[in-house]
This record gives sequence, structure tokens and C-alpha cells, in this order.
Amino acid sequence: MNWLELFIETTNELAEAISDALFEYVEGGVAIEQFNDATRTADRWEDEVATGPVVVRAYLPLDETTEQRRNQVEFALRCLNMALNEQHIAPIAMPTYREVNTENWAEKWKETYKPIRIGRRVLIRPSWIAPSEAQAQPGEVELVLDPGQAFGTGLHPTTQLCSAALEDLLQAGQGWRVFDIGSGSAILTVLAAKLGASHVLGVDTDMDAVRTGVENVELNGVADLVKIDQGSWDYTTERFDLVVANILAPVIIKMLGQGMAARGPRFIFSGILDTQADDVIVAMNTAGIRLRERRQMLDWVCLIGDRDL
Repeated sequence: MNWLELFIETTNELAEAISDALFEYVEGGVAIEQFNDATRTADRWEDEVATGPVVVRAYLPLDETTEQRRNQVEFALRCLNMALNEQHIAPIAMPTYREVNTENWAEKWKETYKPIRIGRRVLIRPSWIAPSEAQAQPGEVELVLDPGQAFGTGLHPTTQLCSAALEDLLQAGQGWRVFDIGSGSAILTVLAAKLGASHVLGVDTDMDAVRTGVENVELNGVADLVKIDQGSWDYTTERFDLVVANILAPVIIKMLGQGMAARGPRFIFSGILDTQADDVIVAMNTAGIRLRERRQMLDWVCLIGDRDL
């Protein structure tokens, strides 16, 4: 089978929104890549700014469904552009297409994911790259990741912000129970387990994300510490030592209004644009959560807070 590759050059801020809009209609997930101009790889620490372009890349099978899928992709992007227009954000360009054969598709797909370092000592290694090639350094925590169709490759600033926050909080909280809401590819779920959590529950409303998360838990050998299932903040009535929600600001605000604060005394919230942070902070305060720290990378914000029990 041949494939139709589509790619869109965009901004870091819009890459995940485009990915979310596309993945229902493509095969094998959506890849996001941003290269350093000097190295032509995505391997960098979070304080090393990548200056190369951000590209969203995906593939459609060349068969009887191609035209329908292509129309669905472009319709989804037009709908996204309507929402962006209301926020006075420049529209996303329609995809550029090219035909590739199966062998090239498989190799090109894997080329888009490279080992990447996030936080201060976290190395994310795609599952098809050998440990010797990734070259983990002494003291690094290595995560083996197969992103599939789920959010969370480690490249996006929100994932990097949450990773660094987990490193800081779990350093003093060995043995904590962690609840990851909107777990996606389970990158933060697995990381919490590898940083010393005694138990981690990851939930996501999307079954593709749940399947990918379960696979990544197995890949990392932490199945005895981690549970992944379909659901949201109200999946359980348990209380955890730390709650992580790397979702979207409106969703976080809604969940806080529904009672999510009852799930724990400590919280990491991200997926928040800097223009939305004040609204999330108001929702946190209303739910009894004090803001302890605000971190920012590019236009994205991570909020760390706690509450009295």
C-alpha cells in the first residue's frame, strides 16, 4: 500500500490543537517535530530553545477512503480556523501532500521521533531506538515511549513543564500516590512511577489514549505501580497525594467547579495558555487551592498549588 503524507508548518502553540483535529482521520497517529537548526534533531534540554520550524505530520492510506479522509482533515482544520479567528489568531494553512510507499512511510514515521531530554534529568527514548543510540547519562530517568495516537511526546512545552514539576515535588514525596487526569500517552504517569511514586492512576476519556498508555506502562516495566483506565477526575473517590492535570484550561476550570479539588492536597495544572492562567487561578482559589508557583515556557503555563485537608 502507498500512503499520502500530509504536513503542516505551524507554531509550537498550535501544534497540539492541529494534532487533536487530525488524529481521528489518519493512520498511526500524528507526529510533531521541531528541530534545532544546528543539530537537526529534537534532542535538547528544556532551556535550549529549538529555533527550527514546527511541523505536524500524518499519513492517509491511498485507497478508497483517501478522498473522504482528506476532506475530513481539511474540514476539521477549517473548523479549527473558525475558532482561532474568534480569538484573532492567524489561520492554519491547509496541508501539503505527497505520496510515499509503505517502506518509506514506516521509516519516515519513525524519523519524526528522536530521543529528547526534558525536565532536568528525564530522557525520552522512542521504543524503536536502541538504548545504546539514545545514550542515557548517569542519573537520568529513561522513559521508553511509543506515542501512538495519544497526546504526549515530550516535545510540547506543557509536557516539559509538568515533567519538571513532577521531578521537584516527587523528590520530597517519595512513596506518594499520584492521580494523572488526561493521561494521554501516559508519559507523566510512567514518569511519576519512575520518580518514586508508590502508585499512579492514569485516566483518559479517549480509548486510543488508554490503549497507548497501557502499552507504554508495559514498555517501561512499571505495571506493578501503574493503572491506566478510561475515565475522568470522577473515576474514583480516592484521595491522592498529588494530582496532575495536563489538559486544557477550560476543562480544568470545569473540573474544579465539579469537585476535582477533593482528589488531593497538591496539584499540577498545565495545558494552559498564558492568557488563560488568571481564569484558572480564580477557579483554583474558588476550589480552595492556593497557588504556590507559576512556571512558564513560551506561551504555556504550569500552575502548582495545594489545599488544606
